[in-house]
Amino acid sequence: RLGSHQQSQGSLSIGSLATSNADTEKWPYLVRAPMADGLIVPSYLQTAVSNSHGRDKGKEVAHAERSSNIYPIMARYIHELKVVDIQFLHGEADELPAFAVLYEDANMQRQVHVYRLGDSQGELQPISEWTSLSLEASAAKLIALPGGNVLVAGDESLSVIGADRQPLGMSKRASAVTAWTWIDTDSYERLLLADEEGELSLVVLQYADSKGQQQVQDLFVERLGNTAVASSLTYLDAGCVYVGSHCGDQMLVRLHTQPLPRSVVEGANQRALHMWDETAESAKILAFPLGDADNVESQTQPNTFVETLELHENLAPLVDMCVVGIGESNNRTADTMTTESEAHEESGSASGGVEDCRSAGTQPGGNYGSVVSCSGMHNTPGLRVVRNGIGIEQLFSVDISGLLGLWSLTVAQPASCDSRAMDIDTDDARLVLLVLSLVDRTLLLGWREPSGEQVDVAEVALSGWRLGEPTLAAGLASDRRHVVQATSSAIVLIDSVGWTVQAEWVPGEIGMSAISAVSVSGDQVAAAIDGRTIVYLEVRQGALACVGHRQLDNVVSCIDVHSWHGVAGPATHVAVGMWSVNDVCLLALPDLVTAAPALSLRMSQGLALPASAIGLASTGQDSLPRSVLMCTLGNTPYLLAGLGDGRLHQFALSVDADGVSVREHKSIALGSGPLGLTPFVNHGSLNVFASSDHSAVLFADKHQTAHSDAHISGSSSPRISKLMYANVDVLGIKRMAPIDSLGLPMSMCLAVGSQMWIGLADPVQRLHIRSFALPRWATPHRIAHSSTQGVYAVATIHSLDTGGSLTSTARESAVWERFALVERNVQHQAISSKSLYNMIAATPPAEVGRFTIMDSQGMDVLASALLLTYEMPESLCAASLRCLQRPIPNADATAEAQEAPASLANSSHSGNLGESDSMAQMLSGVFVLGTSIVPPGEDDARSGRIIICAWDATQRHMRIMCTFEVVGAVYALVPFRGMLLAATNGQLMLLGWQRRAVGAKANYTTKVCDSVMFMEDPDYELVLLCSQQTQITALSISVSGDYIIVGDIMSSASLYRYEEYVIPASSGNRGNLQQSGSEAALAGQIRHRLVPVARDYSGVWTTAVASVPPPLAQNTARLYPNVIDAETGFLARQNATSYERAFRGALQERFVVADAYNNIIRMARAEDRAAGDGSGVDSERLYVEGRWHLGDMVNVVRQGSLVMDIPDPEFPGFVRPVLVYGTLHGAIGVIASVEDGRLGRVLDRLQINMAHLIPTPGLWDYGQWRGYSSDQRTSQAFGFLDGDLIEQFLDLSPETQQLVFSGGSTLLPGEAVAEAEHQMKSEFWASFSRVEAEGDVAVFSQMAVSDIGQREDVSLDYVVRLVESLTRLH
Repeated sequence: RLGSHQQSQGSLSIGSLATSNADTEKWPYLVRAPMADGLIVPSYLQTAVSNSHGRDKGKEVAHAERSSNIYPIMARYIHELKVVDIQFLHGEADELPAFAVLYEDANMQRQVHVYRLGDSQGELQPISEWTSLSLEASAAKLIALPGGNVLVAGDESLSVIGADRQPLGMSKRASAVTAWTWIDTDSYERLLLADEEGELSLVVLQYADSKGQQQVQDLFVERLGNTAVASSLTYLDAGCVYVGSHCGDQMLVRLHTQPLPRSVVEGANQRALHMWDETAESAKILAFPLGDADNVESQTQPNTFVETLELHENLAPLVDMCVVGIGESNNRTADTMTTESEAHEESGSASGGVEDCRSAGTQPGGNYGSVVSCSGMHNTPGLRVVRNGIGIEQLFSVDISGLLGLWSLTVAQPASCDSRAMDIDTDDARLVLLVLSLVDRTLLLGWREPSGEQVDVAEVALSGWRLGEPTLAAGLASDRRHVVQATSSAIVLIDSVGWTVQAEWVPGEIGMSAISAVSVSGDQVAAAIDGRTIVYLEVRQGALACVGHRQLDNVVSCIDVHSWHGVAGPATHVAVGMWSVNDVCLLALPDLVTAAPALSLRMSQGLALPASAIGLASTGQDSLPRSVLMCTLGNTPYLLAGLGDGRLHQFALSVDADGVSVREHKSIALGSGPLGLTPFVNHGSLNVFASSDHSAVLFADKHQTAHSDAHISGSSSPRISKLMYANVDVLGIKRMAPIDSLGLPMSMCLAVGSQMWIGLADPVQRLHIRSFALPRWATPHRIAHSSTQGVYAVATIHSLDTGGSLTSTARESAVWERFALVERNVQHQAISSKSLYNMIAATPPAEVGRFTIMDSQGMDVLASALLLTYEMPESLCAASLRCLQRPIPNADATAEAQEAPASLANSSHSGNLGESDSMAQMLSGVFVLGTSIVPPGEDDARSGRIIICAWDATQRHMRIMCTFEVVGAVYALVPFRGMLLAATNGQLMLLGWQRRAVGAKANYTTKVCDSVMFMEDPDYELVLLCSQQTQITALSISVSGDYIIVGDIMSSASLYRYEEYVIPASSGNRGNLQQSGSEAALAGQIRHRLVPVARDYSGVWTTAVASVPPPLAQNTARLYPNVIDAETGFLARQNATSYERAFRGALQERFVVADAYNNIIRMARAEDRAAGDGSGVDSERLYVEGRWHLGDMVNVVRQGSLVMDIPDPEFPGFVRPVLVYGTLHGAIGVIASVEDGRLGRVLDRLQINMAHLIPTPGLWDYGQWRGYSSDQRTSQAFGFLDGDLIEQFLDLSPETQQLVFSGGSTLLPGEAVAEAEHQMKSEFWASFSRVEAEGDVAVFSQMAVSDIGQREDVSLDYVVRLVESLTRLH
């Protein structure tokens, strides 16, 4: 087991090596190489490899001395500067270990130098033994062989070298080796190699005895098949190999001795090839790499011996992603348009760009949904759809209008049915019935089980059922033979044997007329008669017995008779919801006496009720109960009430012999429509389905369930199980019924709009990943989503030098053909046609760019086009552009206005061509692509283009509407106020969709194929409105209101402000200058400008920036926590204003910056102050409010969340998920905004206590790992809360939680606490260089263990509930 290891810039530091293996305790050695990316340990522990580009004087060899099974490290130097690989060699048990170093010398020659650890002057030192001759220039891997020999793997050859033997080599397929593993470690005869093209090969070594040792005499290489490009290989057993990959999904494969049938091989690739096939005309014109080229590769692919058993999803490398709202991909309409106010709803603004954070909604639920990422590369590229919560896969649907309710019943022994029923001829069969209640009748659907491989759903007509009137409720008796049906006129008990009416109860028996509400649970039936009378019935020996009835004072709206004990026992109470008073009444069975005071549903803002109260102020008239449910979630009995306005009330109860009491009452808003509650079992756990316009699933917190027997300190009552909420990816679910079926396990029946669905449900609260493969070597680079069109735009880069799909002649021919096609339509101004032809002939491109429109439901290709030669996609966004009028002199305004643009008459400025004139002022639902063009011999982009494309759902083609030439690459694009922001090298540009000048015409109109059309807009064009010079190279953009944050490649972040100004009229002489005639003619017209506001002057290599939405209005008063008296002295000594600084920027523009050193930085604009006001605040500087080491490079940050943003009633809106980020190694994370200073301080104390008191794996220093580190600065982390660490608090035992909460009882009491913390902080900061000012971070980052209860005056249970609320964020 490896202990502490932390990768920092320039070195891989090892804290300790722990081992329990008897064979390894004798020589526990460890080698580390600075600039390495792996650990090198003896082969009997673990072998890893490292690419090294050292800058130190030498490499360090560390010896671990055993001390209580923990071995400290001592550094030893070797002479090689540029180490490529290190590997321990095989040797005798009584020998000191030897290791081989593959390095590159000053002459760029690669050699192997072997060292053996020996005693030199009383210390263990690496002693040189032998050095090999020069090896292949691409040699990269060392593999230890018996007898002290080494197998060196290069790109084109394998070589066996040793001290006393002649080198033995053989050539192989030209490709770099990425991973290897031994199949048999006893004989070392079979070795698996994986290369950078995904080929898996078997190396067979033949040994012979030479001088008493086994020496390799010959070796052979056999190709086995294709996998993802492997980063690691592990041979398990029985021919099974686990393939770990950074470039695609992890794979579990099995090796066979005989070639596999082609049907097995082609199954995995068929989807990728099919989805990129196009029409014959399109394939002929675009030539490659579509259709025929990929099919030829598939047909000529050699036999394979590799069978894929399992795939484990991997998002790495995650290059770009977009957040798609729930229902946008499933409920799209082709004719939906986007107005200017809706422009921010377009998803996936740009790589390097984030849309306006101030446009994000603050309603319950917020901007949550799924993340679609560009993942994979090389031979396994693809798109990944990632979502959280419940996913429902539709299996069957039928249009049924007027659907009021539905129930699912599984009858154990159906015996017969009439002539129209399905054929059921066995007594042991099961009949699954779906009872659908319509406006004027009842419809029965069903199927027989066991049903074989196919389930046939058919309409069923069974005797005994009241099919001529709607059903109020239906249920199955406990014997699973009798069925209860309730209508407005009667409650009937039907025997499934013969489908005869066994018993019937009518309201007339108690002098009433009609049934208004019914609940059936097993043998218990509760009904409301004539609105005010409650009747309780039981099924007894095939009869319906009326046990009791009671008159209420108010009209009943809903009723429930489910048991808190589930199927373990009958219900003991009836829950009744009232129309007029908005109360829920609990009646004890069987006498229907009041069991508890009425539970009020009149709540205002969803705040938590005190333990002694049961009601709050009244709300609007829509807050009426529509459904109630009694159930036990976790270890807590709950009474749930759903209201007509989508609000859910949850009462945590205590039910015992003394009666029922309310322990906790909370209210949350799940949607805006009536809420229905249905219990169901999902993968063994009881959950509740809340159906509404935004449906959700309720379940108990897994932490609470795991510790259900845990008790609150000082209390005998078990802790209340926290309820969690998982969003459902289908909108508008009116009703839900779980289906108990053998053929369709975990299925449910849903009423969705005017349809009835049968679907399969995913497990609750689990991250679901769905993969869509792309063609081999077509790496996805950028993605955007248009919510108005329901389509994705994907920019890919196709590699032509790898994969062997096309010969060099075919590649050149395809490039020439495509280039000629584009040149006929778009004359590129940066490079002449003749010079570009010469470039292509001399240097054919290694890669080509492609732009593709894909359907959002099945990811089917709708249209696709290649870019220019040497042109690569850089940025992509979906936008809605405002049609601007061209600024014209006042004298010509009348004549210009008389020229009615044809585009307005034709309504061509929408995503769908042909919309109404009222929407023609917006160019809606378009995609904007930014590119770069790098000719051969150039290092940087000489030019680029901004291309506007629209998808016409009616004509089913992609229209390229506009191209705009720029100098340099277009690295980022962001829609902004109906205009477009673009980052091009060192310039920030604002572009607008502006009307052409009178007489100006479009350049081209050409139809490329059925799915692509080059047609410039006849009346509007993209023009530059204004620009602003940035620092070096602008890579990313984010927008917050009128402010624009720009991330620079080397110069951190800069803030700009957008301004509109009016050209002033002439007021006489301006100095010695007279206003020109043209200026006078333009007087009074609006102009645009970008004004620099502030910047961060530190050198940060940014990779992404994103604006943080402003805090909610109700939270502004909570941003500044109260000062703790015990800490005021320490704060005063440091900086009087430091206490405010941690939260001062919350009301200003805030944003996060990710850098190339795997850090995240939080910045804010300073307050607007007058110069020289004495405050010491520099308004032109961006203030750093937090630094934190993530450990992975962030490539993209987007607005949104993967979960429903449902505020916790106890902590409403204080912690809000606002950003989602994706990293190079495939991680997706959530950044939440803490909008309560006191809660932030409590959580910060908790994470410090956790870091200091809970041992980490390997005993590594948590603070050092999270500390900010770059090539210019090192500092302790501050301003961020580590959610992963804090949530581990819930996994601790109650005793350990108390220890962490109290700080381990190690702090001094009283005034000595502040002095002790000051001393600890001073000693801690002394170990860092070039750190932040201590006063700046003294408040929000405590950096010392403290007693949370004593300092913050909170209880342990309060902290537990606070941490539980954080689990809702992901």
